[in-house]
Amino acid sequence: MSNASEPQETTSLKSKYNLAEPHDLSPRSKWLRDYYFRGLDREWNNEYDPYSTGVEWDRIWAELDFYIVPEAMGFMGKKKRGPFGSSIDLMGKPVKLPKIFWEKSLPERRMIFFEEAMVNNTPQEIVGPSLLAGSRFNLQLSKCFTQKEEEEFNKKLVKDIRPSVWKFHEYGFGNLGATGGHLIPDFPTIINKGFKYVHKLAQDKYNELSDREKRGAKGEEVRAMIHATLIPKKLAEKYAEECRRVAEETEDLERKGELEQMAKNLEIVPWEPAQTFWQAVQSLWMAHMLIMAEESYPGPGDSFGRIDEYLYPYYKKDVLEKDLITKEFAKDILGSFWFHCNTAYDGQMRVGGNQGITAGFGQLLTLSGCGPNGEDLSNELTYTMLEVIDEWSPILEPKPNVRLHRNTPDELLDTLVDMITRSQGAPFILNFDERSIEGMVLEGIPKEDAWDYACVGCLENTMQGNDRSGTVNCNPNLAKSVELTLWNGASKFFKGKPEKNLIQFGPKTGNPEEFATWEEFWNAWEQQIKHIIQYTVEVYNKTENLRAAFLPTPYLSTLVRGCVEQGLDIRNGGPEIRFITIEGVGFATLVDSLLAIKHFVYDEQKFTIAELKEALVNNFQGKREYIIMQTTLKNRGPKFGNDLDEADELARNIMETWSSETFKYKTDTDFQFRGGMLSWNYWAGEDAAYTPATPNGRLANTFLSNAICPTNGADINGPTSVTNSVGNALGGKTDDGKYVNYLPNGASHTITFNPSMLREPESKEKFKAYLRGYIENGGTALQINILDANMLIDAQKHPENYPHLLVRVTGYNTYFVAIGRELQDEIIKREMHNF
Repeated sequence: MSNASEPQETTSLKSKYNLAEPHDLSPRSKWLRDYYFRGLDREWNNEYDPYSTGVEWDRIWAELDFYIVPEAMGFMGKKKRGPFGSSIDLMGKPVKLPKIFWEKSLPERRMIFFEEAMVNNTPQEIVGPSLLAGSRFNLQLSKCFTQKEEEEFNKKLVKDIRPSVWKFHEYGFGNLGATGGHLIPDFPTIINKGFKYVHKLAQDKYNELSDREKRGAKGEEVRAMIHATLIPKKLAEKYAEECRRVAEETEDLERKGELEQMAKNLEIVPWEPAQTFWQAVQSLWMAHMLIMAEESYPGPGDSFGRIDEYLYPYYKKDVLEKDLITKEFAKDILGSFWFHCNTAYDGQMRVGGNQGITAGFGQLLTLSGCGPNGEDLSNELTYTMLEVIDEWSPILEPKPNVRLHRNTPDELLDTLVDMITRSQGAPFILNFDERSIEGMVLEGIPKEDAWDYACVGCLENTMQGNDRSGTVNCNPNLAKSVELTLWNGASKFFKGKPEKNLIQFGPKTGNPEEFATWEEFWNAWEQQIKHIIQYTVEVYNKTENLRAAFLPTPYLSTLVRGCVEQGLDIRNGGPEIRFITIEGVGFATLVDSLLAIKHFVYDEQKFTIAELKEALVNNFQGKREYIIMQTTLKNRGPKFGNDLDEADELARNIMETWSSETFKYKTDTDFQFRGGMLSWNYWAGEDAAYTPATPNGRLANTFLSNAICPTNGADINGPTSVTNSVGNALGGKTDDGKYVNYLPNGASHTITFNPSMLREPESKEKFKAYLRGYIENGGTALQINILDANMLIDAQKHPENYPHLLVRVTGYNTYFVAIGRELQDEIIKREMHNF
């Protein structure tokens, strides 16, 4: 459909505050952006489209992907499929299948079904004036199980996995699950060589197999990969036909020419190597959208890597050297890309407020950064993409991450600071190369390769094209370790409320009421935090093993180096680089709690362990002495985030202890565990609700600390002090000045400034100096909220006036009016820092 009605203006006109608005958009980009925000009023949408094999036992919804969204657990059911699964199953449209379908192996069935659903059943449409083909990808696909496979899958799910995951969560340990997305495929190979190259690679691999291997699992997987490489070609052919059909009906000669060129592009890419910038972006988009379709997990963490590097040769040739297209037309190509990325949210458009546009997805692109010798790799395309980001903002996808380092030029910093001052929320995440690279080296990436890392999802560091790092799969609540230590390895609380009977989870490390020294308490805590890591691994591996056995993704496997070469699926040990990240939640809550115990119980002897436990069980309520204790714990003791030696040293010891423990474990599918600190919504959601009162004075059922950020309100010495504490917690520097980073996956740090502070040139220079200082002394990733608390309060009162007001939560932007009241209040209460 190319002639949809003119979209209505979507900008807010009633707010009494100045809001960030899109600006300087071309007519095409303005049309696409406005059309997107029409949501349910559009003639076209990309809502979820379920497809079924038609058998009575068919399973469509992959609930494993959503175990990391604990709020969704209530919709899953414990013994049956639950509302989500059963409703999608009922909605599934039967797909006509070839007679040989049920004779094939599971990976091969998955690809037969994928082709039928995507190429022959899903409509191919051209949206408005978009310059890219590839519109519908929010598919929910049958898992293609035989009846026997479904029975075996369901038995493992109901009898083992659900009880284990639910128990882990309800007792306050956090959440986990083998989820999809969250990787950077090998897009440069597809753009530069085409799927034709990967097809031959897979065929050659199959020819190398022995007859026995061809009859076994490896042969099944490689045959499925061979099939998978043909699907993009067939889909491109269908879209080329649609482009020509629409062109014939179009009277506008300019648009007719564009559609004809789009058809020509699709005759080449993504099967053949791209020849132009337009073709390169088209190839990238189609390869990407097919990943989202195959995994039935649209958007989350499927990221593009260092896009300004691998697209730059095409941009340079077409725009800067041969004038084949103008810079403005190149921006329109990118604008079309921006539009299609955002339509991932169409799957939720009938759910909740703001038409389902929540920020749950993270199609992240990485810009700039250093080269192998520390040189800056920014180029003209870097700045062009920053223009597109700035002009399209506020909007959620794709999520930009800009890498900074010691040699980042002032021109880039000036551009970024100007963009930040015009924004609400953060227009991008800033990643810091020197410390991030040391984290990659720590996990085993050679120094000569680690410079070429990029980010997925929100801010998680991975390598590109050969790395599957499960960056959000395990999210343990670190604060739980204090409870286990206080109750001798037992859990006193269920869903955050005290229980009469203790449930033993951890080792018996002694009754802390009998500990005479802080060292005894610390040693007991060490054993409990190590147990939590072990427990996390044990429960997670159950979900990982089920996914590896029953849910292959052969198409995605062709896009990650190592899978074809080994004949192994990406979910079964195929990638060259394999990690699962354990993302610690509630770090500062833990640090401040241990600081409080050390300071008030052992150093000052103001309270006893018995008194503290009693107050925690009663949530600091019911007695005057509980209230006095809570006030003292919350306001009088040392706190992380103030550049205090005692607090930072304890934070560093805690970080090193739990993160180093992760490296002791692997999955049964040969993925190495590693540490990270993202937190996403867990510090504010059910994981917080299931955490009882903590010794830092926090009440039960209130938010935990956010990622590596200090506890809200605890940092009172300004942004430089916070920055130094964050850097020290990650390991600081060695005596000879070398960066240390205990968390290879990265750590999310969010900080808020009032917009009035960055209006004057002198303030902008100070802010640049702050960013330079962060490179030297800070963490791995920083997101900056530029927010006026009074404006947020007004947005609470009049949400209709602020539909597109973005705020930074933790590693991602979201629309302020679409989040819950408690989280809104928490954002408003964040300290507004001064230089």
